[in-house]
Amino acid sequence: MNSRAVLHAVASVVLMVGVTMLTAVPVGMLMGDAPAQSRDLLLCALITTAFGVLAVVRGRRRVVFGFREGFAIVSLGWVAASAFGAVPFVVVGRMYWYDALFETLSGFTTTGASVLEKGLPLAAGGALSQGIADLSYGLIYWRSMTHWLGGMGIVVLSMAILPWLGLGAQQLYRAEVPGPTSDRMTPRIADSARILWGVYVVLSLVQTLLLKLGGMSLFDAWCHTCGTMATGGFSTRQESLAFYHSAYIDGVVTVFMFLAGANFTLHFRALKGDWRCLWRDEEFTFFLAVCLLASLSVAFMLVGRDIVTTAGTRLPEVSFPTAFRYAAFQVVSQVTTTGYVTADFSLWPAYCGAVLVLLMFLGGCSGSTAGAMKQSRVLLLLRYSVLQVERCVFRRTVSNVRLNGQRVEPAMLHKALDFFFLFMVIYTVLTLLLCLAGVDDLVTAGTASIACLGNVGPGLGKVGAVCTYAWMTPAAKLMLSLGMLLGRLELYTVLVLFLPSFYR
Repeated sequence: MNSRAVLHAVASVVLMVGVTMLTAVPVGMLMGDAPAQSRDLLLCALITTAFGVLAVVRGRRRVVFGFREGFAIVSLGWVAASAFGAVPFVVVGRMYWYDALFETLSGFTTTGASVLEKGLPLAAGGALSQGIADLSYGLIYWRSMTHWLGGMGIVVLSMAILPWLGLGAQQLYRAEVPGPTSDRMTPRIADSARILWGVYVVLSLVQTLLLKLGGMSLFDAWCHTCGTMATGGFSTRQESLAFYHSAYIDGVVTVFMFLAGANFTLHFRALKGDWRCLWRDEEFTFFLAVCLLASLSVAFMLVGRDIVTTAGTRLPEVSFPTAFRYAAFQVVSQVTTTGYVTADFSLWPAYCGAVLVLLMFLGGCSGSTAGAMKQSRVLLLLRYSVLQVERCVFRRTVSNVRLNGQRVEPAMLHKALDFFFLFMVIYTVLTLLLCLAGVDDLVTAGTASIACLGNVGPGLGKVGAVCTYAWMTPAAKLMLSLGMLLGRLELYTVLVLFLPSFYR
């Protein structure tokens, strides 16, 4: 393996992180941060940028990456980005290093799980826990930007704007772009990366404008857009979006969470005028059907019941329109692995909780910013299961699994089956390890595992809609951090680094 090429590319990723971190300094100053906070944040940004520049300049040359280098660059790039991205939380936010790493990985992997709570005393040491309101504006902005960078992918962004990563970029693209298939819109990978990021930027600007028209400040509108388009879920408010008590804002965020959970290739084609591509794509129609059916069923269960928002407001005996508003928001938030909340869904009927947990496993479409198993894999496995049942009766039947009218090769079916098996094994092991690490509630351990492995954020029990992960032990937080990275990079990209044969 060409270690020089790996170091050079990882440094390019760190450089992107440092430049983005620099933008948080003027934002914090404009919002009224204390001079000492802005100075410390600037120092962190300069150190990160300087490290990236020096490493890039020292080893700058065009190199060809093989598949080994591609996997190593993507995995180590995300680890390096998270390590440098956590420094401001330690220096400016005065957080413990493991809490800072958890928060940063949660941001870059668009998980949205947080250790920030309402400044309540911790059990050990009597120190005060950090809350969102305790952070500087610059740090809140940087926290949201980790989402926005991680949503479409830091390495994909690097490929789009750094020319010296051109050769071998296909290996990087395959290793980072989520989903069972990596759609290429142009023959050149760098052009495809630019198109993806272009669509991402356009949708982000449109949502920011719509939220601004809904009464949000520009700062809040952009930060919530970062959490929406990246399907991350970080908010500028401890109460999340329930703070605004606005059906309009809930509606806008619901629509854009759904768009972020769809394949961005379809968005590009639709923007070019081919709107019918949405209805021709079987994964998109399946995704739409799942969202509608789940939202309607949960809404019917909530009619006539009280709903408690995350802002503490109780809505008594809600009607169907109100029930559908909160049900659709939470269903889309969970299935797209965004994790925004407007109501305490742990108080909803058991059926609603079961539906929301199942949606955590499904995730969004391939080629989206969503996490979990992806709708295309689920659709393929369902059709493959029907085929196997048919063969129990008609043993000589030769039938093929098809997606979008095309026959799916056995190798792709095997990959989907392998991914499902590995995903469930890792989920089970992570749940057991959390129980050993001090989580004494099986509901909490199980939902925290899928919430982090699926990059969702909130779960049930002690990690529910109005709770955080601050109470967990450092060991549990580090294990969940690894789960976030595994989920965001689709398992294989990280797991291959643990194979001795990978380095031969």
